[in-house]
Amino acid sequence: MSRPLITLLLAASLAVPFRTAAAPRRLDIPVTVDGGAVITVETAWPEKRPARALVVVVAGTGGTADPYLNPELHKPAYDPDHRGGLTGKLLAAGYAVAYFGQRGYAPLRSCISGNSARERAAAFVTHCLDPKVRAGVDFAAITADTGRVFAALARHPRTRHLAQIAMPYSEGMHHVSAAVGQHAIWLAGIVSVGGPVEALGSIVPYQVQYEYFVNIATDGFAHCPNRELTAEQLFGCAGKWQSPFLLSKMNELMGAPTLTRQQLLLRREVLRAHWRAAAAQFASLSPDASIGGSFEGHYIPSAWNARFPYQQMSAAVGSLEQLGAFDGRVTYLFGTRDHLIPLPAPGPCPARADGSARTRCSIRLIADVGHGLEDESELPPEAVLDEMVRAVDEVADAAA
Repeated sequence: MSRPLITLLLAASLAVPFRTAAAPRRLDIPVTVDGGAVITVETAWPEKRPARALVVVVAGTGGTADPYLNPELHKPAYDPDHRGGLTGKLLAAGYAVAYFGQRGYAPLRSCISGNSARERAAAFVTHCLDPKVRAGVDFAAITADTGRVFAALARHPRTRHLAQIAMPYSEGMHHVSAAVGQHAIWLAGIVSVGGPVEALGSIVPYQVQYEYFVNIATDGFAHCPNRELTAEQLFGCAGKWQSPFLLSKMNELMGAPTLTRQQLLLRREVLRAHWRAAAAQFASLSPDASIGGSFEGHYIPSAWNARFPYQQMSAAVGSLEQLGAFDGRVTYLFGTRDHLIPLPAPGPCPARADGSARTRCSIRLIADVGHGLEDESELPPEAVLDEMVRAVDEVADAAA
């Protein structure tokens, strides 16, 4: 700032009565975790009214602070605050909102630039990740960091007076429920988006072995007498919705333009063998090593610590069991087009191991959307965003 501008501002401050500065509508809260790494929690606040509660969005496996980052990067203009429209909906409903990425990620607004999706994705890989920090991120560290973030928000002067409502996406539900069960965090309730009820140790092989697509192919052959079927015919015979992406995954399972019943059995055995080999390989990796990943076609040399996949596939306790005696309201939201996890039955959550009912826990299926409640645009439609906010309202009302 130049000296003339400083002078002008000082003169103006003497000419008007003193006022307390309005609280900012956006506030970044740094949280230091072990090893000196810092996780930046980005918070946004409703205008002209106090917040009803603080909704804390927890990332899934990708770990970024935007659950809809990929489709957001493909828009004509990238808006780091949009996040699938979720931020605006929650703010309009009177909630403060917090987002955070896993350790080793910079705030997205500080590191993503470019005029195309490819340029923005390249900027993300180049500028948003700290490879040295990411090389140490394993599954257990993510759970511990999740607890640290919620605990820091419970202490911070701006957020400590607000009830916390967790909104974990996908794998994030494992970390939230584990932290709750360990009494590391105290929540008013949880609205889970695509967060598995079952243990992640059973979800990983479901994905690696293409079980969703094996099931569709099996149903397809059960309903059509053809000796061999294309990917499109398998979806059609099974009566399942298809998209270019899902067709591409089915073609990966098939390994050829068409599939027969006998080939399906053989392909299933190949995938099971592949899973066993992959599990053995990950179990043998040194804890000092890191593993790579990819984002929008860009390679990431150090995406996680080598312990991450083995710890993930060894997670043997589901989120419901991890919650233990937690009595806050819990709502699981799933899209009926989810291909990443087996869908549970809608309705009340299953009883605890001792037979006691989880009276404030429910499972809901939302039609025509996928794992993150997205439609064909890869973003959640307005009606689904409204459903998500209604679920948050129910948690807030129950905790009031």
